[in-house]
Amino acid sequence: MFDREITVRGKYAAYLKSLCQLPGNASDNDKTLYHNFKLFETYVSAYMVAPIIGLLNGKKANYDPNDDSKESAGILEGALIRNASKLKYIYRLIILSDDSEALSDEEKINRAFREDGNEESVKRGMELYTAYFLGGLEILYDTFVKGCVTEDDCIKKIFDFITEFKDEQSIGDLTVDIEDLLRT
Repeated sequence: MFDREITVRGKYAAYLKSLCQLPGNASDNDKTLYHNFKLFETYVSAYMVAPIIGLLNGKKANYDPNDDSKESAGILEGALIRNASKLKYIYRLIILSDDSEALSDEEKINRAFREDGNEESVKRGMELYTAYFLGGLEILYDTFVKGCVTEDDCIKKIFDFITEFKDEQSIGDLTVDIEDLLRT
């Protein structure tokens, strides 16, 4: 799990490239143009955030089998291995939070924590992760690429997106003093 290169194909590769700052995606000569503003520094960063966005919004997607686009983007094995602990954490959260497969809590716990050696179980879990990743990519692309024309538009969208997330998750209503927890 998360130890082999991943290739994103078709329109999702274009979405990933549009959201990430990688050589070849942005021109160093003209930093004033909006299309050079990118939400993520790396593909692996988007690969960690997009599935969470997809999960929180209940948005899954799959590759279109009729998409004959040659567009592709890859996440190298080394980047995945360096971030494996974070990726596994997100994977486990998705398995535990998803209700689409009608698994009992015990089955979710088993799949998330006890079945890493079970090839079929990991395959199903990775299919779920990928579905939320692609769904999250669609949301991020629609919000921050299609929904923005200028850099100011993007900054406003980021602010609105974070404010909406904060309100939906009731983050401002936390009764725990986070600073007090950090001191202990």
